[in-house]
Amino acid sequence: MIRLTSCLKFNFTIKATGLAFASLFVHQTAFSQQNTKKNVLFIMADDFNSWNGLNDYYPLVKTPNVDKLARKGVYFADGHCSSPVSNPSRNSLWSGIRPSTSGIMGNGDGYIRTKAGFENITTMHQYFMQNGYYTLAGGKLYHSGSMGGATTDPNNWNELYREGTGSQGGPYYKYNSPSDGLFAWSAGIYDINTANDTKLANFMADKISNYDKSVNKDQPFFIGCGFFRPHLPLNTHKQFWDLFADSSVVIPKGYKADDLNDIPGEKPASIFTEIKNAGKWTEFIHAYLAGLAYADYNIGIVLDALEKSPLKNNTIVCFMGDHGWQLGEKSRFCKYAHYDQAYHTTLIIYDPSAEGNGKVCKKVVSMQDLYPTLLELCNLPVKTDVEGRSIVPLLQNPDEKDWNWPILMSFSGVHTLKDNSYRFVSNGDKSQFYDMKADPYEWNNLYTKPEYQPIIAKMQLQIDSIRNIGQQIKSKILNKTIFIPKANEIPGIIEAENYDEGANSQTYFDADNVNSGSVYRADGVDIVANNDDNGAYNITDSKSGEWLQYTISNFESGIFNIGFRCKNSGSDNQVMKLYANNQLIGRVTVQPTGKKWKTVGLSDVALSSKAYLHLKIEFETEGLQLNYMQFDKKVTLNKMTYYQNSSKKVLKCNQIANNQLIMDLTYTNMYVKMTVYDISGKQVFFDNIIGEDKQNYSIKQKLARGFYLLTIDDGEQFIVEKFQIIG
Repeated sequence: MIRLTSCLKFNFTIKATGLAFASLFVHQTAFSQQNTKKNVLFIMADDFNSWNGLNDYYPLVKTPNVDKLARKGVYFADGHCSSPVSNPSRNSLWSGIRPSTSGIMGNGDGYIRTKAGFENITTMHQYFMQNGYYTLAGGKLYHSGSMGGATTDPNNWNELYREGTGSQGGPYYKYNSPSDGLFAWSAGIYDINTANDTKLANFMADKISNYDKSVNKDQPFFIGCGFFRPHLPLNTHKQFWDLFADSSVVIPKGYKADDLNDIPGEKPASIFTEIKNAGKWTEFIHAYLAGLAYADYNIGIVLDALEKSPLKNNTIVCFMGDHGWQLGEKSRFCKYAHYDQAYHTTLIIYDPSAEGNGKVCKKVVSMQDLYPTLLELCNLPVKTDVEGRSIVPLLQNPDEKDWNWPILMSFSGVHTLKDNSYRFVSNGDKSQFYDMKADPYEWNNLYTKPEYQPIIAKMQLQIDSIRNIGQQIKSKILNKTIFIPKANEIPGIIEAENYDEGANSQTYFDADNVNSGSVYRADGVDIVANNDDNGAYNITDSKSGEWLQYTISNFESGIFNIGFRCKNSGSDNQVMKLYANNQLIGRVTVQPTGKKWKTVGLSDVALSSKAYLHLKIEFETEGLQLNYMQFDKKVTLNKMTYYQNSSKKVLKCNQIANNQLIMDLTYTNMYVKMTVYDISGKQVFFDNIIGEDKQNYSIKQKLARGFYLLTIDDGEQFIVEKFQIIG
């Protein structure tokens, strides 16, 4: 620990006809060894804004423990909350439902489970618990100051630390606003270990230090720890106040005296005017800096315990502030605003296996993305009823040049969209639009400038599209038609740019094909979970400029054939482009096919990735219908080159439910070597059998569900087929 003294989408199954799909998604439902899954240590600090030692915006800040974690993991320099107030920000984080979908946009708007249709929502920690994790919570994780109350989801944690949070103050540097008692600060001398936030830190440190000896040691853990400081009132121990000299504290460089002149109806906040006129502005900042340093001190206690623990190399650490905070920018103190400083907070993720560790990511991201991100990092089944986007690709490559997914934020009925270049507050005649690269402090509102109207119009459409997707998810929750994938059904995640059809959610079953499973159809996207080769339902009717994107974890590099089952009823050729990890790898042209489905694609594509594959299909023209993507990895199994792969088929059925391989060997030699490999090419078993006949071969050992390779070698021909154990 570094100590300071006075000197711190829609997700769905697709047809798994390709060989590579079998190894792309692994699902485990039981954990017998602790190291089979990564642990998660999730730390939050209330009102901890974007100020830290890696952010040069306010250099006086002292947060050495947070800075150390940022240098160890990936620091998201442009991380934002979904709402600039505690209750909606935290509810959206844990539920995976945006404020714009739940309607929770203020501290008085209630708790997610009190909203119609969301009573049985699966919260993030609940989902980890359902998947074999031991879950522990303490401090301010939901809007309540401590765990255990009805609004902290108490029934969905294995253990709760129920004591309070915060810290006492004292007689030093005391100020108390006559109009708002929360705006108060002081410092005192006392045993720091009696402060509630420090008691919480010591409790969590002890849990982590002794976890490998606890009764839960065979389970991975999900630990949530929420500190109250630097929330108002800003009371701390005097040692943190003494870190800063009064003469060195200055107002933030984002402040501009006439900054509100181009925002209709805006004026300085009354509490800002009061504290400024009282000559207490810099003293208030001093108190906030002390609060940040105190939060950092407690974070250090917990991180230090993990660093000394045998679990440190198998534990993901996530630290975040629940929203931003203004220290005079826009003539405001606190949050409750539509400005960037109110949303901008500190976000750090350390995954021991991430390729991007030690780097700063400057792409805009949202706390809304943490639910799907942590599920992917821990290899848990994908959830289809949460909003947000996994940012695992940025943990592998923080500088990914083509990453520019806009994020949606909401407060008090107003929606804001931000991408890597612009920020748009959609608020009628009070709307704001800023060029964040040229104007990072938002001094020049460009909303009325004619040259920016096309960008503003596009961003408004993006706001509407994201909100519409949320309403579709809400509709499915209300109608209890959520599609939750089962084990080995999801090879990746697909997300569609446009959801424009108006069909109601329905469920279909193909009675003519007993292996088809169910087909779930949602607005604008048909979700296919079958192995029907006759087309089934199309995934999407494309329009020019739309895209589909797959994120595949546990990806193995190699040479692939990538095919697409398409239908083009138009008179012109339809074109789509394929990107792999944001690099264009080819264009596919589909000739008019009428009502027939046709497979087209790319052959012998070399794909290289150490941890994941990001596939994006972009449509250049409209009218093309896409049914599924076929993704075949060429596996040689290192056989001798003089063998010739036969075009003859051995297996009469490629889905095995009764441990019987039904084979036609009438065209082979008498003596045949049969070998079975798993999908990675590892030999499972082999046997010498008699050829020149048909036979039913009983597999002598129990094979787990999944895909396998069968090779038949009779000395003259070498045959490779794949099969699937389904029961």
